[in-house]
This record gives sequence, C-alpha cells and structure tokens, in this order.
Amino acid sequence: MATLALVSFLIAAPAVLDTSSSQLSAQIVSSAITNDIIGADTLGASDVSPGGAFLRAALIPGWGHASIGSYTRGGFYFAAQAATVYTLLRTRVRIGTAQDRVQHTEAVLMDELASGGVTNPDAIEQALKNDGRLRDVQGLLNSRKEQQEDLAAFSIFLVLLSAADAYVSAHLARFPDPLDIETNVSPNGGMDIGLRLRLPN
Repeated sequence: MATLALVSFLIAAPAVLDTSSSQLSAQIVSSAITNDIIGADTLGASDVSPGGAFLRAALIPGWGHASIGSYTRGGFYFAAQAATVYTLLRTRVRIGTAQDRVQHTEAVLMDELASGGVTNPDAIEQALKNDGRLRDVQGLLNSRKEQQEDLAAFSIFLVLLSAADAYVSAHLARFPDPLDIETNVSPNGGMDIGLRLRLPN
C-alpha cells in the first residue's frame, strides 16, 4: 500500500498581540509527497483475492466473506442459505406425502367406481376429473411443487448474490481508510496539520 502525505500546514500564533485588534496569521510552511510501502497486516487488508472470495462464496455461502474478515455478512448469507435448504428439504418431504395422498384418493375412487359397476375407461377418467376430493389433493401437490421450484430458484439466487457480494467486499477490503488527519504542536508555538491519503497498491 502506498502512503501519500499530501500537505503539512503550520498555523502560527502571533508572537505579539496588538491591543487595537487581534490578528491570526496562517502560513503554509511545507508541502511534501512521500511514498512508502507498509505491510498488509498493518492495514488489515486480506490476502484473499476477489476471485478466491467469489469461488469460496459460490461453494459455501458465507465462506468468501469469512475469508476476508467480514464475519457478520458471512454469517447472514450462511444462515439464509441454510434456512433455504432446510425449507427445501421439508418441501420435498411434503411433496412425497401429497403424492401418497393423491394415489390413495385415486385408489379409493377406483374402488367406489368398480363397486358401482363403472368399468368404461373414459367414464372412469371423467369421474376422477370431476371428483372434488381428488382435485383438492392434486391442487395441494401442485402447490408443493411450485414451492419447491421457488425455493430452488431462491437458493441459486442467494448463492450468486453471496458470491458477487464477496467479490466486491474483497475489493473494498484492499482499500484502507481514505484520509488520516494528524496534528502536532510545533516548537515555535504553532500547530502542524498533516493530511495523509492512502492509496492501494
């Protein structure tokens, strides 16, 4: 990282106070530009590249953020993805239960039609289509399948969002605080004000 010392000001207090009016003089005494290299540990920058953070977050949401020290954001993405996966698995179980209910309802209706002497395939199909009990359980099954599709899409979106956010966060982690202001009292009674701008490598 390069540290750029921009401007050093000296605000000099007047040596003698005029009794008629108070005056304050300011003088620019020096201007310097200095480049030096400081370690990454001093600035707290991460050694993980943006691409590495992206791949980590794509594999396990939150891992990319944790690798650059952003534990709060990483925890959020990990918890969100874990909750989504858990809900998706529960939905798959509910889909299996709904399918069993559809099959059971169809079997009951077929027995009722057979006991009533209905053997025509077209009549059986029409009777099944018009039965309200079967429509209800089929509607439940379709609803569960749509929920599964929504959760799968959201899970993919969350992975991509986590990876993109980790990529950007890794870039931003390489930037130090943009501006430091330092003040010192000079031996002659003035005040030195230094502005330091840090630029990334």
